[in-house]
Amino acid sequence: MKARLKIDHHWLEEERRSMAKLLRDYKRWELETLEKARQAKDLETLRRLYYELGDRWEWDQATGSWLSKSDPFDAFCIVLHMPGIKPDRERYVIYAIMAYSKGATDSFDHLGDKERVILERNLKTGEFLCWSTTGHGMVDLKATRLPNMRSLKDILDNCYIIAQPGDHALRLEIQMGRPGSDNLHELLWAIVNGLKEYEVRTIEVLNADDVERKLDFQFFRYANAVLSLERKWQSTVFSLGGRVAELVLDRIPDDIEAINNHSLRMIEGLLHKLWFSPPFYQLTHVRAIHQWFNQLESPTALQKEFLPYLAELRSSLENIIEKAQYIKWKSVMDKEHFSSSEIFEGLSLSEAAKTAFAVALDDVLHEHTLSYIGYPERATLINKISRRLFGILVLPVRLAFSFWLDIRHTLSRLRSRLNPAPTESETEKQDQ
Repeated sequence: MKARLKIDHHWLEEERRSMAKLLRDYKRWELETLEKARQAKDLETLRRLYYELGDRWEWDQATGSWLSKSDPFDAFCIVLHMPGIKPDRERYVIYAIMAYSKGATDSFDHLGDKERVILERNLKTGEFLCWSTTGHGMVDLKATRLPNMRSLKDILDNCYIIAQPGDHALRLEIQMGRPGSDNLHELLWAIVNGLKEYEVRTIEVLNADDVERKLDFQFFRYANAVLSLERKWQSTVFSLGGRVAELVLDRIPDDIEAINNHSLRMIEGLLHKLWFSPPFYQLTHVRAIHQWFNQLESPTALQKEFLPYLAELRSSLENIIEKAQYIKWKSVMDKEHFSSSEIFEGLSLSEAAKTAFAVALDDVLHEHTLSYIGYPERATLINKISRRLFGILVLPVRLAFSFWLDIRHTLSRLRSRLNPAPTESETEKQDQ
């Protein structure tokens, strides 16, 4: 599959200036590092230099490669398939990855390097909803309907993806004139974007089936394990009928009830971690709680019920983390075979984009929480407040700015008419 990416010319120019600056910084770092290595008298000094470089070495090596081989906003898309919160829904998260886009910062996730659009499909009706990223990673307050589109390919063929790097935003724009494109929200965004100059690029899309089948990167399985554990916990805690029966019949001894309550509090704490911390930082907690449940000498019936859910969660989480780390390692240590691997067959990707793919998968697991990736309903209270503020303020502010630009353009045209530029003959007479 392919997607059409629209990038504001302003950010292209900004990126070119940034890349030139960072290239100068990289060349200076490279010379300084080589000189230090030459002056090393023994292996101990070299080892000390290596430790001093630490993660910075990996960062600067990758930066040098991107700077020398990549164009501004060399981009592609990755699609992650996820279950919906409701059983009759499924979600697709389209991540737009910039192979090189660091702006004036030294952080991979600035200036829109990896931002996402969330799509939800109703499995009964086939209808799609979309949440675009409004700004600073916050998605739309209200989902946009995508009528007459029945597949992900249909959406990518008939919509544009608009990158707004400086705002950490990524929008899905429906082509005006298509049935359903008269949505007021979309019309207002069309006004906002109307005065800007864009470059449209056709970019490659690594679809979810290929990511799961060819790389065995089972993100759907992991997200489903989290949702299944949450549903089990909710049904246990909020099963009013069962709790009343227990109290009336007094079937559960006090000591067993205390153990069960403690176990449920552990699961509740784990769920908080699963939603609000990146997957990479969940692994220690998931392993610890699964091991605790698994090693109980006399588990209660409730603890036995939760054990399969915890085992599946641990296995699925270990799978995606190990696969992401292996892909990143292979892209560095076995670059030739990595570049020709099955996942890239039939795709026109630059070497920089292939490297960015390996980095991006690992970075998502290190930096983005599950609620951020595809479930804004599960966001923290602060994020929900921020999302509401962005949802209310961003569009009006951008509309006001667009009207101000329109007024400036109109005044500029009037000045040009009232004070036309002198012709060449008039300029020659003035010079004489």
